[in-house]
Amino acid sequence: MKNKIISLLIIIVFISCKNEKDPVKSEPLQNKEVDSVQVSIDTNAALALKDSSITSLSVAVYTKEKEYTAHYGELEKGKANPPTDQTFYEIGSVTKTFTGTLVAQAVLDGKLSLDDDIRKYLKGDYDNLKYNGNPILIKHIITHTSSLPKNNKGIDELFENRDDSLAFRVHEIEKEYTKEKLFNHLKEITLDTLPGEKYGYSNLGANLMGHILETAYERTYPELLEQFIFKPSGMTQTKMRLNAEEKKRLARGYNKGVLMPSLPLPETLLGAAGHLKSTMPDLISYMKFQLDSTKKIVQESHSKILMLDEDEWIGYFWPIDKDSEGIYYSHHGGAFGTNTFFFVYPHFEMGIAVSTNSSSPGATGNIRGVVEGILDDIKPFGKKSIGRAIFQKCLDNVDDGIAYYKQLRKDQLETYNFENEFELNSVGYTLLNRGKIEDAIKIFELSVSVFPSASNPYDSLGEGYLENKQYDLALQNYKKSLALDPTNENARVMISKIESIKQ
Repeated sequence: MKNKIISLLIIIVFISCKNEKDPVKSEPLQNKEVDSVQVSIDTNAALALKDSSITSLSVAVYTKEKEYTAHYGELEKGKANPPTDQTFYEIGSVTKTFTGTLVAQAVLDGKLSLDDDIRKYLKGDYDNLKYNGNPILIKHIITHTSSLPKNNKGIDELFENRDDSLAFRVHEIEKEYTKEKLFNHLKEITLDTLPGEKYGYSNLGANLMGHILETAYERTYPELLEQFIFKPSGMTQTKMRLNAEEKKRLARGYNKGVLMPSLPLPETLLGAAGHLKSTMPDLISYMKFQLDSTKKIVQESHSKILMLDEDEWIGYFWPIDKDSEGIYYSHHGGAFGTNTFFFVYPHFEMGIAVSTNSSSPGATGNIRGVVEGILDDIKPFGKKSIGRAIFQKCLDNVDDGIAYYKQLRKDQLETYNFENEFELNSVGYTLLNRGKIEDAIKIFELSVSVFPSASNPYDSLGEGYLENKQYDLALQNYKKSLALDPTNENARVMISKIESIKQ
């Protein structure tokens, strides 16, 4: 902890933190007892801000003892305009957890059933929304197994040609989208997979779920949010649409220093997949709401609807994971130029959220690292993150980092989490995203040696070799990954891609 305190003293940042009742400003450390949670927030934020593409960062932390909001940097480089508790962020797909929670309430109210055919809530003939006679059910929508396209018509094709203009091209389609276009698109869809059989993330499905909720309740989606989530949780600064004054408080997003357009929300669309805007204090209120296990709506929304494996499943649009310390719920939300991670940890009675107005390469991994770093520092029990322990050494000199990993594995096996293969995977991808391809390959090679029977390390090593244009080795590792896990569609796709490159 000493090193973190020293780091804090040399960090020049804009900070605000608040206690259970009223916002208060941070005081110099030497004038009060050191708050270890605040130290962790400051230190991990400073590490993320080493990425020059991240110019601002906001953090919200809830613990049983205290609530914290902290803000760093400037929303526009060189403008000295730090984010505050009043700053709105586009929280992107975190919105889906609100939609899922409303679906849970609808089930409790008997307004719909998880086994309902979605066509029950659609006007007109949609005979195409079935596969071999099997229709799409509500539970397929909320677990992303509906077989519906990922996005609105015309969007998926744009992602086949990724470049710096992608966000603007998507924006041009989205700003003109209407409910009529959505329902016409639904009539054109041909399902190629049995609903419920295959995971396939679908923003289109989540938006459709908003319409289904409106039909079931005969009330608008914003009204349902207000009644069942905002009012009970005390959320007053989370909204679909902002008025003129509120728009002035919206963090504008950037990618590689270029100002990105905000997510468009035409008047007739619902935005149930990703159009909510929120502030850090309101996200704390949402954490508290989701941590209240006495609420039936919360219990239902966290139900295990689809099991992916013994440690991972999906609830009502909630990705749910289980590690050695317990179950946690999380969602990432990305807009054209913003990133938000939202985590709740029931076993620690804690929640963490981090937002930034950057979607530049590496920003996503760096702000997730803030969440993981804070959790690792302040959780009351459990093993520490081995990935975080070695990360800085790996960044400075990957060979030193690997040597340190081996030393800790030998001397402190019970202190750090060596059982989770994704610890090393996270380090490797962070290096990869920073352009340190050969260093990333060394970490992925270490992961393969430690977890020789797991599929994912070989998949990651294959990606490292592919980035380094070592096609034979990439192909070899993707094939090994697929052999260990025949359901790994990414490996299958990459094998085909590499074989076409070699022809």
